[in-house]
Amino acid sequence: MNEAPIKTVKAYKLFRLYPKQAGKLFPLFVDAKTPVATGEWVDAIMGEQVEGSVKVKSKIGPLAFRPGWHAGDLPVATHIGSKSDSKLKEVDTRPNDQVWAEVEFPADVDWQKEANSRARIKKDGTPEARSAHITDQLPVGGFYRYKTNSNMLGNWLIAGSMKVNRVLTDAEVEAINAEAGVSDLPRAKSVLLDPIHLTPM
Repeated sequence: MNEAPIKTVKAYKLFRLYPKQAGKLFPLFVDAKTPVATGEWVDAIMGEQVEGSVKVKSKIGPLAFRPGWHAGDLPVATHIGSKSDSKLKEVDTRPNDQVWAEVEFPADVDWQKEANSRARIKKDGTPEARSAHITDQLPVGGFYRYKTNSNMLGNWLIAGSMKVNRVLTDAEVEAINAEAGVSDLPRAKSVLLDPIHLTPM
């Protein structure tokens, strides 16, 4: 984006690290090979859709098409991670190639009203939360909140642009979540990634 937004909100986003790309952050799933710059505003892109569907191509297969950067109110995503035992039904560990970063989203445009207006109305007359999303355009200049998974804590924020402020240490993640009364998945191994230094892009 050409100009920084006037109003912003703070959020937390999971990124992936690659050993051969030291010091760079990458999206987890969609457009996962494109590094994300830090300290500057980066516009979201419309991910490549799966032909003949309303899904977007990703590292883990087709996903629901909700264009924009996705982050959370807190650095916690207990539905995203790895399994310490293949017999487990749910993930229970945070892989060492995933890190949390503090990010900023623009808040000059209220996209929540637009997202809510698209929700299907249930038989009881109330809006269906899972369909209160935007699937045909980017929320430029703002964001909206959406619950992508019934197992997740809190909500995702989906925005049209983002600025990565800094990567958080595991200790910082734990402190932020403890204050809110929640906790993220424990690391998969005892060797932690604290502190992480990023190289300028």
